[in-house]
Amino acid sequence: MNIAGTTKGPIMSQILVIGARGKTGRYVASGLVSRGVSVKAASRNPDELSGGHGVPTRFDWHDGSTWEPALVGVDAVYLVKPESDDVVEIVTEFLRAMEDAGVRRLVLLSECATHTRSDDVTERRVELAVEATNLQWTILRPSWFMQDIIDDDFFGPMVRDDGIIVMTTGGSATAWIHVRDIAEVAVELLIGGGSIGQALNLTGPEALTLKELAERITAAAGTPVLGVEETVAEAESRMRRDGFDEDTIAYLTRIVESIIEGHTANVTGDVERIVGHPPRHIDSFLADHARDLRRTGDLDADNSGINTRVDVATDNEALFRRLVAAWASSDFDALLDCFADDMVYTDMPFPDAPVLGKAAFRRHVSDYNALFARGQVDTELVTVVATESHVVGELSCRAQYVGPGAPAEGVPVHWYATLVDTIVDGKVSSEHAYFDPTAFEKAVQRVST
Repeated sequence: MNIAGTTKGPIMSQILVIGARGKTGRYVASGLVSRGVSVKAASRNPDELSGGHGVPTRFDWHDGSTWEPALVGVDAVYLVKPESDDVVEIVTEFLRAMEDAGVRRLVLLSECATHTRSDDVTERRVELAVEATNLQWTILRPSWFMQDIIDDDFFGPMVRDDGIIVMTTGGSATAWIHVRDIAEVAVELLIGGGSIGQALNLTGPEALTLKELAERITAAAGTPVLGVEETVAEAESRMRRDGFDEDTIAYLTRIVESIIEGHTANVTGDVERIVGHPPRHIDSFLADHARDLRRTGDLDADNSGINTRVDVATDNEALFRRLVAAWASSDFDALLDCFADDMVYTDMPFPDAPVLGKAAFRRHVSDYNALFARGQVDTELVTVVATESHVVGELSCRAQYVGPGAPAEGVPVHWYATLVDTIVDGKVSSEHAYFDPTAFEKAVQRVST
């Protein structure tokens, strides 16, 4: 039963989070708790749950006697399906238990491009089972997790030990997403009850080819990482050598076929629409986890110079903060002093039009700041990550927009931007700015309607 047309307000008094120790579940649980929601944090081993995740609650997919106690008093469930050969049957039975217990709301974590697959495959059958209920359901179909790049069970070992990342993409791109963004979406939906009867495709802000991903990892790690393209046949042969069963091989093949067909390259705005800010950028993630990307031997060799690197990273962060402050106040002399003479600046929404050199950059930034009353922008540094060669900063920006289409008094505008700076010898040699260029047009439209 599809109830996409149903609209409800907040309905939650207690929420069951299944997989509260998992990649997304831990952040869903802690996010709900931070919002004052009563949470049952479900796990097979609840004693291992840390504080701040709600009331530890025993839940075992393969022990039906744990289901009813976990569902008592619950209004909503965040559901991460089990890893099981009979996952469809287990989830279907649990959905009936939810309805019998009077649960109204369900947010299911599914996966990217499931809707493109045949109705008889396992992952799509789980979604169809959810859609057939009378629950107020929402399905989340996130793209590949950024965390998989460093995870010991995914790409982490090959990146660190071999300096490679092997994927089957056919040259298509993937819009990697941070698990915290998935969790934030789930929290908003569980609390607010929106997007009922819908499946949401969640992505990061940028889709990268394998080559581009390897280049970003290399820049963050400071050591070469090569993207290795594997054909479908090669991947299936490797999985058979590694002892994978045929059902698992078929499942993983469906995933890579989705990449090849371009399904993972689509960038959506669902994260920002629901949580109110753009999704985290992969450059920020990689910079934050630079140490997790480096080859094991390089880490040992680097230990003797760690204090020096920390000092350089601290200086680079200070340079970055001066740069932001100078830009926000239209102090162009101070701003240009932060850059190398042969600097390159790129507005990533328009990557084909880089700005080369200080003189051109002064003209560019002067024209840009003229869009705001008195050339002033209020900035808040949401996140700053600095290394000895790069700084990545996420900015929350507010200004009175007086550019094209705005009334004489201007309109308030709020936008987020992520700056990725490469620093050489104490100067910024290149800066990439990621932001939504339609933010100003949208601000004008809001006051015009």
